[in-house]
Amino acid sequence: MFVFKHAFLNLRRHIWNYLLVGVMLFLLIFGTMVTNTIYSSAKLFTKNYSKQFKTIVTILEPDLSNLTHEKKLTKEQYIKFGESKYINGMKMIGTTPISFDTLKAIPSSFPFQNVKGIESEEHYDQATANWIGAESADLVKELTESGMEISAGSNVLKHNECLVNSEFAQLNQLKIGDSIQVFLTGNEKKEKQTLVIAGMYQPNKQVQASGTSQLARAKGNDIFTNWETLDAMKEFDYSGYNSVSYELKSADMLDEFLKEMKANGLPSEYQVMTNEANMKLFLNPINGLGTLAGTILLGFLIFGNFGLALFSIRKFKQRQTEIYVFRSIGITNQQIIKSRAIELVIVTCVSFSLAFVAVKEFVQPIADWQLGNQRRLTGNIDQLFSLVASEKKESITSIPMVIDANSFITIFGITSLFLITIMSIDCYKVFKFESIEFLLERKLDE
Repeated sequence: MFVFKHAFLNLRRHIWNYLLVGVMLFLLIFGTMVTNTIYSSAKLFTKNYSKQFKTIVTILEPDLSNLTHEKKLTKEQYIKFGESKYINGMKMIGTTPISFDTLKAIPSSFPFQNVKGIESEEHYDQATANWIGAESADLVKELTESGMEISAGSNVLKHNECLVNSEFAQLNQLKIGDSIQVFLTGNEKKEKQTLVIAGMYQPNKQVQASGTSQLARAKGNDIFTNWETLDAMKEFDYSGYNSVSYELKSADMLDEFLKEMKANGLPSEYQVMTNEANMKLFLNPINGLGTLAGTILLGFLIFGNFGLALFSIRKFKQRQTEIYVFRSIGITNQQIIKSRAIELVIVTCVSFSLAFVAVKEFVQPIADWQLGNQRRLTGNIDQLFSLVASEKKESITSIPMVIDANSFITIFGITSLFLITIMSIDCYKVFKFESIEFLLERKLDE
């Protein structure tokens, strides 16, 4: 009872000193809570996102002109791979570059002018065009992933029917039912094919509103048909390639699926890749945020304890007279230390409570602000993913801040370490304190 009474009397007597200690602890605990919460929330978000991420396995064809006929995979073999128990679905796309002899192509960027004297010459970047073959479901998926939508006609295409860009059709005054001629160049030969327009596509509203229409414009000359129409072209083996993708049920099934494909006849010349790099690139700002928070948290842990140790050593010198008086009236070292421990626990609890309330208000805005900085440092990858990613992804502008049990235990442990640092210095100094030495030093000073 005496120790508790003495502790509360000390708190009232030295209120300004303990207020200073409380402010230091509040700032250290607040910084620790903020950085630890951001660090643990970023790790949790990345872990959960990785579980939900659809792992896509893509088979890359080598140069088909150098392969024997027996080593070339057929459509039936690709479909057999997709019937695996490890697969949710598949997408098979054939692509080959084409050219137009009589039709105008949409330039890949806006025109620019060179002025020479009084003449003005208008130039365009070299236009590119591709013939893409896919089944109806894969065709719609390919258009959607490219930020496009069908504006007229149907996606169910018969042999030698095609979809064209609405801007391309308007440029060449084409309509549904008209015929167009395209040319494939392969193995130094040029193959011509006549296609009938059965529908049109255009950039969707999201692409138009996001300002990525110029990127989508680069695909404005692409022609879509069913897979059989493209595969029937003789020069397709020389100038084109198939891109076949499989969606795994789980990323852990990758090795088993690869073994199964090799057992079912996948040639060694064919390469296999996944979209894991896309996930890492997409989560790069989140990982950067977590790394930064973890580094600052480590700084608080190291320099916070070092600063509290120096502060305690300095403050103990100011308390030597008080300790001498306590010893003179019969108070033991154990009672002094217990009283000091009660005082510091009370101050720490108040600082911890205030810091916890403040963190709940400020940690989310701080995290969102820093995430915005990380996204600017890594560059705007949203436009890139809107055109080349294997699936549509929403831009990550905020991650929820969560103080779970593990995070709370970590914060409590670091706070306890701050308290132990102060108490360790005080205990050492109290037990090493010698009244005679104190009086001699005081006499010399005087």
